[in-house]
Amino acid sequence: MREPNAADVAATFAHYEPYGVVPDGWMAQLRRVRESCPVVHSDACGGFWLVSRHDDVATILRTPAVFSSADGITIPHNPGAPVMPPIDQDPPLQTEFRQLLNPYFTAAAVRPYAAVIATLARQLIDRFADRGECELTSAFARPLPALVLGRSILDVEDPDALTELQSRVLVISGQNTSEEAAGAWRFLREYVTAIAAAARNRPADGGLVSALVHGRVAGRRVTELEQVGTLMIIFLGGLGTTADAISTIVVRLTDDPALEARLRDPAWVDRDLNELFRHESPVQWVGRTVTRPVELSGVLLSPGDRVMAHIGSANQDDAVFEDGGTLDYSRGQTRNLCFGLGPHYCIGAPLGKLIIRVALAELLDRVTRLQRDKSVRLNRRDGLSRPFRELRVTFEAR
Repeated sequence: MREPNAADVAATFAHYEPYGVVPDGWMAQLRRVRESCPVVHSDACGGFWLVSRHDDVATILRTPAVFSSADGITIPHNPGAPVMPPIDQDPPLQTEFRQLLNPYFTAAAVRPYAAVIATLARQLIDRFADRGECELTSAFARPLPALVLGRSILDVEDPDALTELQSRVLVISGQNTSEEAAGAWRFLREYVTAIAAAARNRPADGGLVSALVHGRVAGRRVTELEQVGTLMIIFLGGLGTTADAISTIVVRLTDDPALEARLRDPAWVDRDLNELFRHESPVQWVGRTVTRPVELSGVLLSPGDRVMAHIGSANQDDAVFEDGGTLDYSRGQTRNLCFGLGPHYCIGAPLGKLIIRVALAELLDRVTRLQRDKSVRLNRRDGLSRPFRELRVTFEAR
């Protein structure tokens, strides 16, 4: 039987299925595509152009006039999903929504949340620290961002509902159009609709939800649909990627015990996190729609074409990062796309980094020598991100 070549892999690249076309792994597939056919059409999911090189992906991210987000960033587009400002918009309207939200996500604005994050993290760790083992995603990595976002940003005190919401976000992150995903979308929409409705019935209080429901963009009030969509993307972005990042770092710990000493250094986030994210980006790809004829790596794209800007592939491009497939904490990070680029640069990056820093500090304050059974394949969903279905670890209490 003939070994699939890079063009074969790209033509059938289905990002909502396990990466298993060739035996040497999902990133190895993308490396072969990147080297041989960096802009290539896939027939999966209704058809799209897979864009895998760093320079092309960066061009897509920084050029919204040519590569629009207005038709949604998922592939395939989910017609049942609402428009979710600002991620599903282009400037100038996208810029106005960002200006409405930015004050709540700056490094200075989120810094006071550190104590709350630490308290919530300790409460979760108390439940498993003495057992010597746990399923980390459900015990810690998923509930912590949900509880932090609810308490600190959205002023929601409902741990059970937030935990349930996190499990639904896991489904949406790993699959966009299945029946299971449709149910998750409905749950999320109903949940945030209630939050927005309650806030509209209260006087403005200076919080994010209040600013959104009483806010104005383009000289008008933010519509109720826009309020719901904005809250949905705050949940999707804030819950999924942060939980995935915590789990991914713990996997790294089990693969490389020496990493524990690095993570005990309070400076590790500023020094090492971007390299960890470069090597495995929490968001693997984003979709865009071409608005006018444009050429990428010698391939002519036409208006209406859907493109997948594969950030995970771009961040391992050897043309930009020497030996890009290797984790190297000494490398510079000036062209790392892990948080995006241009007008859609991740608005929640400061909060995500803070949650990750405090979460790992509190976890390693209580446990050490984390291990997992490496004979058991990591159980993940494949999609816009690659969330873990489960991650069973053992450890020693400190």
